[in-house]
Amino acid sequence: MRSSTSTPSAPLAHLDFSGIDRLPRLRGSDFELVVGRHAPAEGSIPTPAMLFVPGAYHGAWCYAHYLSYFAQRQIDCYAIDLPGHGELADASGFAELGIENLGACVRRACAMLDRPVVVVGHSMGAVPAMLSASHRRVRGLVLLAPSPPGNLAGAQALPAVSHQGLRPPPDEGEIRSRFVGADDGDDVSGVVARLSAESPRVLNDRYLLRVSVDPAGITCPGICFEAERDDPARHPAGQDEAIARFLGLAYRCLLDQPHSMMYGAHWQASAEAIFEWYARQFGASSAAADAASSVPPAAPAATSSPL
Repeated sequence: MRSSTSTPSAPLAHLDFSGIDRLPRLRGSDFELVVGRHAPAEGSIPTPAMLFVPGAYHGAWCYAHYLSYFAQRQIDCYAIDLPGHGELADASGFAELGIENLGACVRRACAMLDRPVVVVGHSMGAVPAMLSASHRRVRGLVLLAPSPPGNLAGAQALPAVSHQGLRPPPDEGEIRSRFVGADDGDDVSGVVARLSAESPRVLNDRYLLRVSVDPAGITCPGICFEAERDDPARHPAGQDEAIARFLGLAYRCLLDQPHSMMYGAHWQASAEAIFEWYARQFGASSAAADAASSVPPAAPAATSSPL
């Protein structure tokens, strides 16, 4: 690590999210979808679209790179702004919403999309993704550095936050060390500028393990990806693999990935791991295969273990 007194470096390309500002948006009842690719269904049932669900403090913007990556592979893809997040940061009543309310938003988004869906949830957003997995349109479930469901045996609760007012985002130091895995002098202003304050009820739902998930309701295929460099206080050893086992999902640990793997320095490796799983489950068009083969494999690779 460089000294914290060093001169800040130039902005990092993987922390530039401006591309998402040029993408179209679809308005739902109390959410919005940023559209990476949306091809009208013509006759036959299309391969599943991907619906990306952000975690605490984050909005659809955090999936800017993934939307570009999967759109280039001819896969319909969307990222959701939940109430109080991203472009909907000023949503009224957000402080009273909890994770189950966000899960209902994800289910409504699945219903609005007239196609099968693979729901991808990161961190806190993994729990709304789990809650939506019993929806009839959900054909797959991908969890990225997930928060645990409240009924996971051995899950560790965290200290509660005050219920008075919205909770401000983490400071730059925590963003660098936990979210991005960046050096001390790296410019993380692109992340700082886009993070939103969070509902204390949402945070306490996660910290106090108040939201349970019925594993019997999840019958679609899925996979849980652990970030090797994640915060051990929130993701103690073995917890992510235990979540996979509890829900009947496959599991892989992605080497050298920080918590926010979708915009870490090696985000391409996580996108490739998701695409590889998707292609095994649902196939891939020739255009998708050509796009994938034209890009050299990103390092580091992932490790896996059987359930």
